Amino acid sequence: MDSLVFHNPPSTVELSSYHARMKASTRWRRSMDSLLSIGRFEGESADQRGRRRIVVGILLLSSVGLVLGLQSAEGGWIAAMDFLKAGSHLGALVALRLFPRRLGPILFVAFGIDLIADVISSVMLGGLYDSGLQVLWSMIAPLAVLVVLGVRAALVWFGLFVGAVILVASSSSWADARYEVDNPELDGALVIVGVTIFVVLALSYFVRQRDRFQKQSDDLLHNILPDEVATRLKEAEGMIADQFDDASVLFLDVVGFTPMSASMTPAELVGLLNEIFTDLDAFVADEGLEKIKTVGDEYMVAAGVPTPRPDHAHAIADLALRIQDHLGSHEFAGHPITARIGINSGPVVAGIIGRSKFSYDLWGEVVNTASRMESHGEPGAIQLSAATYQRIRDQFECERRGTIEVKGIGDLETWFLRGRLVKETADS
Repeated sequence: MDSLVFHNPPSTVELSSYHARMKASTRWRRSMDSLLSIGRFEGESADQRGRRRIVVGILLLSSVGLVLGLQSAEGGWIAAMDFLKAGSHLGALVALRLFPRRLGPILFVAFGIDLIADVISSVMLGGLYDSGLQVLWSMIAPLAVLVVLGVRAALVWFGLFVGAVILVASSSSWADARYEVDNPELDGALVIVGVTIFVVLALSYFVRQRDRFQKQSDDLLHNILPDEVATRLKEAEGMIADQFDDASVLFLDVVGFTPMSASMTPAELVGLLNEIFTDLDAFVADEGLEKIKTVGDEYMVAAGVPTPRPDHAHAIADLALRIQDHLGSHEFAGHPITARIGINSGPVVAGIIGRSKFSYDLWGEVVNTASRMESHGEPGAIQLSAATYQRIRDQFECERRGTIEVKGIGDLETWFLRGRLVKETADS
């Protein structure tokens, strides 16, 4: 066996340096997470957490920038305004720590102070352009309010911002500059870059939120409806109704469920059904069939819908046998479970009706007969209609039950499904 050869293995110094960098990176992440946790409260949703962290990040970054900017303030009043803004942001962080559920009012006070201070500074520096676009920093307020409070509040703040810009732009005609910016073009460029960064961060948040909610919505819709039907529904198609010339329908009902449930708590009852039907859902998915619905302790599956398949009856017979074996060999929440299963085949109509609480359902005589095959069946048995028997008799062992009277339909010839036929090999 060839030996392993390491080319240029890392030295002890390199490994130590790598571990030191990893520790420093971990400490940095923990420190940032601790800072961004300001204002966290019990019961905070993931969406609220994301919004709050963005606003806290904005307040932290702006506080640092304002404190550093105090050293280069053009005059006493300008320094005072920057100090006031820095104090309002730091005060907002402290208030958020003390009153974590008051994020909205806290932001209103802090950003109101910002807007007033920016207007005063811009007027004292000679107006919109001579101040280096100082008032544009107040654009951050509508963005933060949009993240936290929504569109309506953000529009109010945007209106205040536009009014402030108009006031500053016109101030050169009625107020003399008290201070002068050394390089207003450079300051204006830095303001635009800084505001753009905050805009990009806010938009990135909303895009991520939109994608997350869209994925959750799509996943939920595809869990409720077949993929093809969900796609058609999202494309704004109206009523969906399709005719399938040949399909198979299975109904399952838990025997003795009503007296069994009488001694259970609601949580135990739902937990039992969830355990049973979760296993059945997995079998349905494995067989490539379509679960239609559950009603109480009744379970309905279709084959050949919404995607036609020639072996629909064989596939649903395999599913029934698999379910029968599973229920016969397992206990659920400590209870042995017995079920009646009925199957019928033929033409069905499938679709969605209504405008709310959509569900994909089947209609037709075939569906009614399949339900009767279950309700008129025997505990632990799989009862087939003549239509299903004719389609699977060449590959499955079926036992003739005989003619039974079915309520609402009349006399029907039925069979019990016992298993798959075992083909003999040529050598046997």
